[in-house]
Amino acid sequence: IRQKEETMRIPPKKIICAIDFSTFTNTILSYSSALCKKYHATPLLVHVTIDLNALLEHNETTLDMESLQKSNTRYAHERLEELAQRMAVKSEIFIRQGTPADEISRLALEQEADMVITNTHGRSGFKRLLIGSVTEKLMKTLHCPLLALHSPEHDVESQTDPEMELKKILVGCDFSPDSKLAFDYGLNLAQEFQADLYLAHVIKPAFSKSAPQVSKELRDRLEGQLEGMVPDACREWCNAQTAVLDGEPYLALMEYAREQEIDIIVLGIRGHTLLEKLLVGSTTDRLIRQASFPVLAVR
Repeated sequence: IRQKEETMRIPPKKIICAIDFSTFTNTILSYSSALCKKYHATPLLVHVTIDLNALLEHNETTLDMESLQKSNTRYAHERLEELAQRMAVKSEIFIRQGTPADEISRLALEQEADMVITNTHGRSGFKRLLIGSVTEKLMKTLHCPLLALHSPEHDVESQTDPEMELKKILVGCDFSPDSKLAFDYGLNLAQEFQADLYLAHVIKPAFSKSAPQVSKELRDRLEGQLEGMVPDACREWCNAQTAVLDGEPYLALMEYAREQEIDIIVLGIRGHTLLEKLLVGSTTDRLIRQASFPVLAVR
């Protein structure tokens, strides 16, 4: 029980920012700064360098690997120092060596982090099955929520990004314990940012082809369940809106988010069998890969 309480802390006090020095770094810092200021949290800037010795252990080379590794670490430290100086709050710096997903998950446990922020490069098909992505692996291993920011294929780095604002927050609800926890995070974000809260449930095609009267009864019941999720005390400050959608969950949520100009979607991470993950993927996983807006995946 104690461990469960520690991994469900709201609000966050330590937020890990996974920095890869890509053109999307400024956006990660923008979200981190805004969240850390709202929650009085500490940002942990982490960069993972490749273990060159492990990478080239079966290849002959005349390079001084130890010297090259030290040079990479020194460069990473200098860059992180520069980024830390631009943060609105005091930051801590960490440089790890190895596989990014493994090292970030390990650091999150060691530092008892409450959230990890990373960017994701959309990838699908055979390449994704063989390689996977850092974000995808983090979803399976992290003990805390993961905020995945969509990284466009073509992006020009700017010196500064405006600090992130959340005005509209969407929570995907299937009434499971996972989505209840996602709702708790969404409600907390809405309170801190004084944002509108949207709650949506999706009826899959197989269930929406029933008789019109049954379908209306089902919709009315689902609408009532969504309305009942928001405590009466919260309605004094929270503008909550509900929607019952039809279709494939990730597509329906993505389209609804576009229509409502949602700033972030919050979803729970549900367990799936290996076969389901390979053939279908989860709603959260698909949204992270295909949506153009941030997704907060809550475990």
